Parts: sequence; structure tokens; C-alpha cells
Amino acid sequence: MRPRRPATGGPESAERLQKRLAAAGVGSRREIERWIREGRLQVNGAVPPLGARLKAQDQVTLDGRPVRHEGRAASGESRSRVLLLHRSPGERLEIEAAVTRAATALKLSHVRGRWLAIQPLPAVDGGLEILTDDGALAQQVSRGVQRLGIEYVLRLRGELDEAMVEAFREARESEGAPMQILAAEGRRGQGTNHWLQVTVRGTRAALVRHWWNAHGLIVSRLMRVRFGPIRLGRELPRGRARLLTPGERRALLDECAASEAANE
Repeated sequence: MRPRRPATGGPESAERLQKRLAAAGVGSRREIERWIREGRLQVNGAVPPLGARLKAQDQVTLDGRPVRHEGRAASGESRSRVLLLHRSPGERLEIEAAVTRAATALKLSHVRGRWLAIQPLPAVDGGLEILTDDGALAQQVSRGVQRLGIEYVLRLRGELDEAMVEAFREARESEGAPMQILAAEGRRGQGTNHWLQVTVRGTRAALVRHWWNAHGLIVSRLMRVRFGPIRLGRELPRGRARLLTPGERRALLDECAASEAANE
């Protein structure tokens, strides 16, 4: 038998490069692999091979700029942060500006590093956006999002009746892509403006827009007000952000874990 090579350290002393950087919020594993292939990411001044291991003392740069890759707190208490942002419709998602505003309002002491948007909405839409500095958490939520309940509020312009709302509830596709409508409740407004509250699963906001446009109504506003167990409350003004509470964070991760288990 060939003798086993002696261990050179624990998981913190040498961890796979992509895993460590993703957990530190630098980027997704796929992005990191692409940066390595392009020669943009270097470890101790050299481009590493894919799958290389990274030690705590190694110096990492991306496009020549230092990258922090310290692990999470050793006590098991995560130092990562998750922000809930209320974005106005039509405004681009400027992550750095949003995090800076939140840091000032919440007195966050550390906001440097790469922040990621989890399942961001198209720029034309608005409402609830979730940002995190934890790449592993972002990946976990993204893997489970297809089974989460997502709630939108739409403002429609045109002639809306109950028969059309019922047709939307029964819809199974839009633009050739599958849709799953869990609930839809319409409320007629003044003139030709109406409101519709929609709950979907595994259905992008753009598909909802396309369905109504194809049936002669214009979606003049679309707001995401719930993302799984996380709800956008009236207490958070547009353009402002807050940290998720520990309970909200646990609930989100629990729902995503259950979603992953159901897909196995």
C-alpha cells in the first residue's frame, strides 16, 4: 500500500480556492473559475490552477487589487450580513451605493468587500431586493428559490374583469416558459387603472409582465413585496435598507434547505 501523505493543516489552513472566496463574498464559484482562466485572479503573484487550495496567509488579488478572504468567525457565529433593500421601480440596483447608505443608517462598521444581489429584479421593476456579503449564502438561496413563494403587486392599465384574472390563475406558461400561479386577487381602481396581488413559485417577474401584455393590459408598475418568508413592510421607505433579523435569516435558509431537499 502507498503511504498516506501527512496532513498539512486543518480546513482553515488550506481550503479550496473557489469555496473559500465564494464564502467570503468575493464572487460565485463560477465567476472565480472564469477569473482564474482569464488570469485576472492571482495568489501570491501567480495565477493558480483550478481547484488549488488557499491558506489563510496567502495573498489574493483580482485585477491587481487585494482581495480579503478571511473565514467566518471561528465560534460558528456568522459575520456575514444580509440586507433587505426597498428599491424604487425604474431605478438601477446600485449595490455599492445601497450598502453605503445602509451602513450609515445602521452604523455598520465594515462594508468593504463584494456584495451580491440575490435574484435581483429587472431595473424596470421595484420593491424587495436582498443583498449579502456571503457568497455561500447567496448560492444556497439561489438554489432553493424555485420553490419559494414570491409575491408581487401589479398596477395594470386596461380593461380588467374577473374572467381575465381567472385565466391568469390557470395560466401555465408565458413566452414559452412555465409559470406557476399560486394566487391572484384583483382590485379595480379608478378608470382603467387596476391593482393585482399575485403569488407565484418559480416564475420570474418578466414572465408575469409578458402574460398581461399579451392579453392586452399594460403593467405600469410591478413591486416585489415578499420573497419566501421575508416581507417588505410599510416601515421601510424607498431607497432604504435594513438588516434581516436573525429569525428572518433562519426562516429564509430553512425554506431554501427544505426546497433543496424536495428537489433531490
